[in-house]
Formats: sequence, C-alpha cells, structure tokens
Amino acid sequence: MKRTSDLDPSKVIVTSFVLAALVGAALLKLPGATAEGRPLSWLDAFFMAASAVCVTGLSVINIGTDLTRFGQNVILVLMQIGGLGIMTFSVFFQLLATGRASFMSRLSVGLEPDSMKMRSLLDVLVFVLLMTLSFELLGAGLLFMEFRNLHSFSEAVYSAVFHAVSAFCNAGFGLYADSAMSFRTQTLVPMTLMFLIAAGGIGYMIINEIRLWLWATVIKRERFRLSLHSRICFVGTAGLILFGTLLFWLLERGNQLDGMTPVQQVINSMFLAVTSRTAGFNMVDTGLLTGASLFLLIIYMFIGACPGSAAGGIKIPTLAVLLALSKDQIKGRNMASVFARKFPAPIVARALGIFAAAFISLTVCTLLLQVTENAGVAYKTAPRGFLDLLFEATSAFGTVGLSTGITPLLSQASKGLIILLMFAGRVGPLTLGIAIMQRKFSGPKFEYVEEEIIIG
Repeated sequence: MKRTSDLDPSKVIVTSFVLAALVGAALLKLPGATAEGRPLSWLDAFFMAASAVCVTGLSVINIGTDLTRFGQNVILVLMQIGGLGIMTFSVFFQLLATGRASFMSRLSVGLEPDSMKMRSLLDVLVFVLLMTLSFELLGAGLLFMEFRNLHSFSEAVYSAVFHAVSAFCNAGFGLYADSAMSFRTQTLVPMTLMFLIAAGGIGYMIINEIRLWLWATVIKRERFRLSLHSRICFVGTAGLILFGTLLFWLLERGNQLDGMTPVQQVINSMFLAVTSRTAGFNMVDTGLLTGASLFLLIIYMFIGACPGSAAGGIKIPTLAVLLALSKDQIKGRNMASVFARKFPAPIVARALGIFAAAFISLTVCTLLLQVTENAGVAYKTAPRGFLDLLFEATSAFGTVGLSTGITPLLSQASKGLIILLMFAGRVGPLTLGIAIMQRKFSGPKFEYVEEEIIIG
C-alpha cells in the first residue's frame, strides 16, 4: 500500500475533483434539493456539480428558482471547494499524515517553494484560507449594501455571501435569472464583482508577494523586487483588461452599450474584459453581442488568468512565453526572453505543451459538438451555429461559464462533452504541468539522425 507522501499529486487532484462532483450530484438528486418536486436527471445533477466544483458557471437550470436553499448551499460549498482548490486540501491532508510535503505537492497548489518566505506549507494553507475569507467577507459586505434594498435582511445577507463566493472563486453562478444584468446601470455591484473576480484570478502566490512588497516598502522602507512571474502576471492582466475594455467599447457601443451613459459604457466594457477571462457573470446579454465581440471573448476565455488561482485557460505566463518565443525567433535569436530575462528551455517546452494540448482538446471537442448537435444537417439550417458551439466549448475549457444561451438545450451527448471539457480545463493544464515537471531527464540513451525540414 502506498504511503500518503508517495501519492502522485496529479492523480490526487483529478480523483478529488471527480469524487467531489459525484458527491455533489448525489446531494442535488435528493428530494429536498430541487423546488416544487422537479428532480434533476442524473446527468443534469452531475453537470451542475461538475460546473460548480470546476468553478465554471455553466448551468442547465435556474439556480435561483429551480433549487431550494439546500440545493443552493450544495452549489455554494462546491464552488468554495473548487475555488480554494482540492489541490490545497490534498496537500493539507498529506501534511497531517506525514508532517511534510513534497516539492511536487507544493507545485500542485500553484506555489513556487523557493519564493514563498513562509515557515512551512501549513503557513501557506492558513494564509490562503484567511485571504479567501477576507476577500469574500469584504465583497459580501459591499454587495449587501445594494442587496438590502432588494431583499429582506436575511435574504440580502445570503445573496451577498453567495455572489461574493461565486465571484472570488471565479465560478460565475448567480441567484438571479439574468445573472447580473439588472445591475448594469449601477456602479457598486459591477465594481465589487470585478474586484473579487480579479483577486480570485490573480493567484495566491502573487497576492502573498503583494503582501510582502507592501510590508517591505511601506512598513520597513526597504527595496523589494517583484519576481518575474508576478511582473508578467501584473502586466498581462492590466494589458488584457485595458485592451479588452477598449475593444469591447468599440465593438458594442452601437449595440449592447447603446443608450448607456459614457461611465456605464466603460464599466460594462471593462466588466466584459474581466469576466471573460475567468468568471461567468454577465452584465449584458451574451447571446446578443456582435460576432466580433463573441470571437474576442473566445480568445480571452482561452487565455484565462494566472496560475495557482481559481481561473482556467492556458494562463497569462503561458501566453507570455509563447509571445516571447515568437518575438525572439522573428529577430533571429534562439531563445524566449522578456524584461531582460530569458526563460529556461523546460519552461518554454512546458508552455508549448500546454498550448498544444489545450488547442487540440478544444478543437476535437468542438468538432464532436458539431456532430452531436448538428449531425446530418446542412450548415445553414443547423440548430446550433458553429460560433455558438465553439463559444460553449471554450467557455467550458476556460472554466468561464459564459454562454450564448444554448447550455440547457444541448443533447445528453453534448452535455457529457462539456463536462469532460470542464474537468480538462480545471485540472488539465495543472496536472500536465506537474507531469512534465516530474519527469527526470537523465539524458537520452540514444539520439536520432538530425534532418531539416521547411517551416513557414
């Protein structure tokens, strides 16, 4: 029998997510989980549980009306588990069992051990829990200030907590039928949700480094140099938000943003840029966006946010490595560099592997969705458009949760594919990265004959 410390973190992560989804599905199948005696099918129950634990947000039901308070609490708990990361819990249990944690286990929570100036991994876990609760309580307090005008005190508290957890965990589940569209002309709710989504998508390691930077520069008056990882994530996040805000405003000012004040247009454009990379809340009707906006959303959903966070996608550092590699190759330099720093060859290979695996997975699943939804039907008369299915697949893989409205209409086979994509998007890039890092390259026993080919 294997000791706890000998377990493969990749297998622990995948197994934990699947078990959590199965338990959640069983709870959602209970008579007290659904309203008015409308029980969910096993497939729909598992779909909702998987979407919650993978913090995706795609839904085949209306959570606010189709689930009882018990059912909503099941979703809430699954979102919290998924947001914190079952990876974190698996390492925590390993610490309890052995009193220590391996290098690979530290990687499984998205942390670089050498850069974390803490006494032990248990300190890291405590920090993660306290940080999560702090952000969620702050967000719930801000949301309550608006929700108290709409509900009774207890209902306003519950709604504020539910949406704060959903936003920080980047899940995007809401209790309102229109998600957050009824708040698109306001300021407090959109800004609070964006703050929580961004904080949840930037990663625990970076937030801790911000804490260390503030302590060193403000309290101790010392110089503190941010790591290359944090600088890439900061610049990438800011660039994607600003660039996305401008593009969404240009593309939608005559469509979904028409009739809003300039301030409201900017807030809604920024909200699209923020929520599309990780969370599934929407202030405007996604199904009524222009084709250009939908395609831009697909690109943003594929990229995602930062490693070690609740977000999905290939992640910003992966994109940074690929862009740096392209830039240097065009300049005739055999390396990938940014901010006067060169990425190690294994990091470049890892980024290429993650991008290739993500692209191939998404391409294959989109093709299969075309078959399961539009088999034997001419393209012009197909019930599900290509862009709708590509959008749905990318949203699932990126664990975003945005949809053009076709999720409840999908066939059983298509729902099964979306479930697989949600699991792949949540644990795939992480487990693939860990698998690559676990490889011990002692040097090839033989080499093949080298031969050139024509590229480009």
